[in-house]
Amino acid sequence: MGIKESAKEYNALGFQLVAMKSGHKGPQTANWHQKGVDVEQLTDNQNIGLIHNLSSTCSLDIDNRDDAIKVFQDYLGMDATAMKSAYPCWRGSREGIKFLFRMPNLERIGIKKLTYKEGDKVVTVFELRGSTGNAGCQDLLPPSIHPTGVPYEWVTPLPQSFEEIPLLPDRLVELWSNWDVEEKAMLHCLGKFTPEPIKRQLPTKNDSADVIDLFNKKFTVSEILEKNGYEKKGSNRFLSPHSTSKTPGIVLLDDGTIYSHHGGDLLGDGHSHDAFDVARILEANSDWKTAFNNARSNLGMEQVVYEKPIDVRPFKFFHASEAIDNATPPKWVIKNVAEEDSLIGMFGPPKTGKSFVTIDMAACVATGIDWHEKKTKQGLCLYLAGEGHRGLSRRLLGWEQINNKPLKDSKLHYSERGVQILDNLDAEMMRNEALVLQDTYKERPTLIVIDTLARNFGPGNENSTEDMNRFVANVDRYIREEFRCAVILVHHTGHLEGSRGRGSSVLPAALDAEYKVSKNDEGIDNSHWSLDLEQTLIKDGRGMAPMRFSFNECEFMHLLDEEGQPTTSGALVTDIYVAPNKEKQLGPNQKIVLEALETVYARKVRAARGKGEEVHEVTVTQKELKEEVGDMSTSGLSNAKKALINDHKKIEEVEPGVFIPTDKELF
Repeated sequence: MGIKESAKEYNALGFQLVAMKSGHKGPQTANWHQKGVDVEQLTDNQNIGLIHNLSSTCSLDIDNRDDAIKVFQDYLGMDATAMKSAYPCWRGSREGIKFLFRMPNLERIGIKKLTYKEGDKVVTVFELRGSTGNAGCQDLLPPSIHPTGVPYEWVTPLPQSFEEIPLLPDRLVELWSNWDVEEKAMLHCLGKFTPEPIKRQLPTKNDSADVIDLFNKKFTVSEILEKNGYEKKGSNRFLSPHSTSKTPGIVLLDDGTIYSHHGGDLLGDGHSHDAFDVARILEANSDWKTAFNNARSNLGMEQVVYEKPIDVRPFKFFHASEAIDNATPPKWVIKNVAEEDSLIGMFGPPKTGKSFVTIDMAACVATGIDWHEKKTKQGLCLYLAGEGHRGLSRRLLGWEQINNKPLKDSKLHYSERGVQILDNLDAEMMRNEALVLQDTYKERPTLIVIDTLARNFGPGNENSTEDMNRFVANVDRYIREEFRCAVILVHHTGHLEGSRGRGSSVLPAALDAEYKVSKNDEGIDNSHWSLDLEQTLIKDGRGMAPMRFSFNECEFMHLLDEEGQPTTSGALVTDIYVAPNKEKQLGPNQKIVLEALETVYARKVRAARGKGEEVHEVTVTQKELKEEVGDMSTSGLSNAKKALINDHKKIEEVEPGVFIPTDKELF
């Protein structure tokens, strides 16, 4: 069967396709991911690709069979060899195989690759391929021709309907959603990642490393874990009592230590841990002094009394006139945005561009150029990067390219890992490193960015008033009081539909200023989007007017992937701010009903396209809507429907008991 006939079969399944040259894997036309090709225009000397974002599909692309089998069996708990008989699949080369799935309801998901370096070669184990929103992603379909000259072919029969295509398995959904956390775990499974042990620091000269050695000889890691509610799974894995995924993410290593692959777990700090470490983290709130005394008690040794530090500053009252006489104008690091000796919050949902904003700020301050027409005070900038280290280098390259300003001679430095700020010793280590840089440059830091709060928090609970108070106190103690600089905390949203940062209210109360970052979705694709920056809190002064930034994508021709494609990143440029329309928020039942209507409508649109019927005639009946929402009460469905029609204008009733979504362009 030729390209055109095959394309018609794919269209009948609801697939949207892209055409490209025979023997090529990449589309040559712009905006190819916005609309599928007219199959009647195809010729048999072309290749065709499945546009995942338009077809509600995704794929698992296995490139290295042996490595993939090991990862799937030993880490994911899945039998990769049995997948060929369970899921529809096709191949374009002898080594690789692709599995086809329906895309689940995921937000802002893009391609994820498991790779490692073997000498000068980059080995790709497998990819999760698909995208949501406007981001493009495609896979070549049979009978397209692979660049090697081999035609793609189905290993299993082509599904006869869209519903026959299985949903992406839950374990792969979880993996895709938590890729940054689980990637190291998979590489460790392949022997391509070795966690470093934590650096030992003795609180005082009275403490001895012998205590640690004696404790580790008496107790095993397994004993300490099970004592604290961790459940052993198999011979070398443990399940955290706080796990929501029910995936045993703690691995017992060959040397008797453990490594946690879950960033949300107290043990998931990127280091391997022995029994003493585990007891220190789980039973002593990561406090070394408490951990040493607990260990001494378990070993029958005498405990040590540590002197508590006291505030030796004299206490004195001053007359109000002295404050007036000593009043000074603000010393701006960034004019009307960030002041010296201030604590600033920068919050927003994940993937909205918070780090792009703070990297942009830090690079401008470090080089002394204006930050989007706002004056800066040039100085030493320190970036505490708790995550995204690989992406950071590319974003800095993008900043250089967009701003035409090299960072080589700037005063910008970033950390190799996050800081456990609740851990006094780790916080002190960070401060000491900052003091070294201060001595090098003969000036104190001007700006310090903590990105993100969660990855630099340490052993504690963001929702705990006590823990958040300790966090703020340590930021003051180890950063603000030492350097009198501007400190920016990057944080994720939490309560009230994202109206503030998550966690205890102690944090916003401690801030001098706060900014909210929100991403606009009107952009064409991931290479064209914009974000808004709005000030939500200021203790003194006039404040900053809302700002809008566009994302400009950059290509780095000196950084090519294994397919010879340039690496991309980008930077922010000033855009024109337009105040958003304030829409009334949807209630829980309204969200359920709207999602149900859109799901049924989309399903019927795909079916109509497959049969060559007119899409504009597709509607959803009251019965179909009721079946989709399930056990919702009749009155709940009726009230939600009325609100969606009259108040929110999200649904149109074309005739009694027959509905369509008002935004039909989405489908």
